[in-house]
Amino acid sequence: MGLFSKPADEKTDIGLADAEPAILDGAPPTDDQGRRSLDDHCAYLLSMIEPMAPFGMSLIDAWGLTLCEDLKAYEDVPPVAVAEVDGYGIYFADMATIAPSAHPVFGLIGGARRAVDGDDTSQKDNPTTFQRTPPPTAVVGQAIRVLAGEELPDGVDTVLSAAQVVPDSLGRYITLVSRVFEGDWIRPAKTEASDGELVLAAGTELDDRHSALAAAAGFDRVMARPRTRVAAVQVVDSSVEPPFDGGRAGGVGLHLVNGAAQLDGATVWRVEVDLASPETSRERLNDELIRADMVLTIGGMTDEGADPRLVDLLNKMGAVNVAEVAMKPGRLHGFGLIGDENIPVVMLPSDPMTLLVAYHAFARPVLRKLMGAEPFEHEPMLCFAERDMDAELGVTQLVPCRLRQDGNRYLASEITRRNHSWVTTVVAADALVVLQPNRQRVFAGEALACWMLGDQLAASQ
Repeated sequence: MGLFSKPADEKTDIGLADAEPAILDGAPPTDDQGRRSLDDHCAYLLSMIEPMAPFGMSLIDAWGLTLCEDLKAYEDVPPVAVAEVDGYGIYFADMATIAPSAHPVFGLIGGARRAVDGDDTSQKDNPTTFQRTPPPTAVVGQAIRVLAGEELPDGVDTVLSAAQVVPDSLGRYITLVSRVFEGDWIRPAKTEASDGELVLAAGTELDDRHSALAAAAGFDRVMARPRTRVAAVQVVDSSVEPPFDGGRAGGVGLHLVNGAAQLDGATVWRVEVDLASPETSRERLNDELIRADMVLTIGGMTDEGADPRLVDLLNKMGAVNVAEVAMKPGRLHGFGLIGDENIPVVMLPSDPMTLLVAYHAFARPVLRKLMGAEPFEHEPMLCFAERDMDAELGVTQLVPCRLRQDGNRYLASEITRRNHSWVTTVVAADALVVLQPNRQRVFAGEALACWMLGDQLAASQ
């Protein structure tokens, strides 16, 4: 634990009333009130971890993961121009003298076909093995039957789909009944990849379309970092009655973290530790570290301080630190490295609003760096204040807002006053608007940065 200025078994005395953060080696600077800035604290957490090691995996299992190698095409795809649909190949210049309102007629001649030739029974028994008969050459005024994916006959530069023509009853002619453009339904050579060409660069996050492109270029295995395995630890205390909390059922924070982390590509499972049984909780948490890449504790953290029993529990497994950050909501934030493998642990509060902010400000960047998914932090999106907003000098505020499209820009408006913490506000938010610490007030129409929350914006529009 050389990153820390104290030995792993030293207890951090952070009580519920007076939270005095421990000092970490190389910790970021603080202001005259002993607070770190939000940006400095996040950068510091990221500096203490490294991305997980990549390994080869099947392309279908790598969906949503980050490539750790450049994928370069082994050959041209396609190597020659091919038809994209079953239909009829023509020479487009044949139509140059035909009036736009006319319906040209083409005579049909034999075309490309998939076939197994000769007496090789091993090929005949294998339905996936084909030999192509040489395609004929296009003749003026004639159409040649072509099959999707097959090489085009010489002279064919346009393909008519079956929906664009009407064949005669004897199958000798076709009549064109819809508009056609030169090159329709043709995939030219090298359209999807050229031999040696970069198909996908290292650092690309494999979504459905990237995966399809890699598959088209012939890749069935890739080098990628695995999904971050997250133990979501619900902190409870059986020695006292559960708080009434206005009748709100327990587990709100756990479900919020579970959904957010899975949306960010992690594999999540639930663990419960009881502060009234520290030894049992320590054993259980140690067992979970065998398979966890990251630990998120939920509960035991408030603006008044971190529960000393939780800090002591984690310090006995490694070392943790609780620091004050100049931000709202949420003043105190904990981080540490525990277990033999120095597994990062981010300590989160249970209050829904504060938890949402803490997750997106600190837990999400750590999770994404472990996966090697850049950018690690939210990429800010431009929006504009719909109404005046109060700000606070020296404090970064993250405000849940709705976004409304107004022409070519988005207008942000607060949902509830900031002295509330309602689950309904969390649900209604499209984004967290960032109010910078150098402002006391933001006026309607001013430009702001915001962090998008999943796909909420698309749903709200």
